[in-house]
Amino acid sequence: MATVFKRPSSKFWNACYRDRSGGLKRPSTKQTDKAAALRMAMEWERVERMAKEGNAGTFQFQAVVNEVAKEVNGESLPSPSIQAYLHDFLDRVRRNNSAGTLERYSNTVKLFLAQLGKAASQPVRNVSPVMIERFLNLRMDSGCAPRTAIIDVKTLSVAFKRAENLGYLSRNPVPSVTMPKVTGTEREIFTMEEVEQLVTASPNLDWQTLILLGFYLGARLGDCVSMTWDNVDEAKGLIIFLQKKTGKPVVVPLHARLIKHLHHVSATNADGPLCPTLHGRTPGGKHGLSEGFKRVVKRAGLDLMVVKGKGTRNFAKRTFHSLRHSFSSALANAGVSEEIRMKLTGHLTSDIHRKYTHMSTAPLKDAIDAIGSTKSRL
Repeated sequence: MATVFKRPSSKFWNACYRDRSGGLKRPSTKQTDKAAALRMAMEWERVERMAKEGNAGTFQFQAVVNEVAKEVNGESLPSPSIQAYLHDFLDRVRRNNSAGTLERYSNTVKLFLAQLGKAASQPVRNVSPVMIERFLNLRMDSGCAPRTAIIDVKTLSVAFKRAENLGYLSRNPVPSVTMPKVTGTEREIFTMEEVEQLVTASPNLDWQTLILLGFYLGARLGDCVSMTWDNVDEAKGLIIFLQKKTGKPVVVPLHARLIKHLHHVSATNADGPLCPTLHGRTPGGKHGLSEGFKRVVKRAGLDLMVVKGKGTRNFAKRTFHSLRHSFSSALANAGVSEEIRMKLTGHLTSDIHRKYTHMSTAPLKDAIDAIGSTKSRL
């Protein structure tokens, strides 16, 4: 028989009853009144018995829950449609996140709603793992890379976790879906000599500044293009900035090459953005900074190292982000400890940081060459 109980950390009563398969269910009733909670628990159990006998489905279950909620609270459970809820979710994203995040989330929502079709008008509480899995399979079948499909599904998880927190859903359906395996394509790095080739091939001073910031700070493209002279502490020889991705402050001493360049820049631009003509431009798009950097790489006569991606698109292994890998790798090959490297790059974990570090093979070759020499000892 259905009962109720309270968890020490919650003010709400939880129901406890057997479902149609005999398993024990312990959902929260979202009720602080014990009698009201027990009423809901008993009704839930009744519907499960009906379902076991083949006399109730999803909509009947929801109708009973809605009816009980109306009796207990005086109003029905909130039930916006999937489409209405996701548009409300995007409005919240618009108010609290960057334009890039909004664009990415909006695209995912658009694709998900298109896949649902008429089902998008169903109450959001109807969202199920099956719907999410169908969307994932559709994205994979369309030829997009597994990593891209996973990002789309994670976006939906953020949306439906909020719905769960608001009480629209009993549980976020996304964690129940098995994600595809991903084998990443490792980015290649630029040598210091190649960085100078990029600087020489740059179309103007701002591009030169952007590339040198990327290499000598190891900063992401969005952070580099947003930097102003306020980030530069000339007296202490530092650049201090807040990473947009992590919100973590990063302090990097200025390299002599970067100091020399910034001194040159200051002759004509000593206030405001460090790259005024590029400041405010977005990385993505045909005319975005990422594609602009690729054109500089080609102009410098360097190889973008384009490979076939896991989906239908090709993948350049040398992009602006490769400068960040190059910075970390240069530090590692110079013998700088991982702890210091992580402080300079702003990486939060060692696992993430190691993906950015490409060790030189020269020490490995020296070790192999030592085999059989008179100095080697087993």
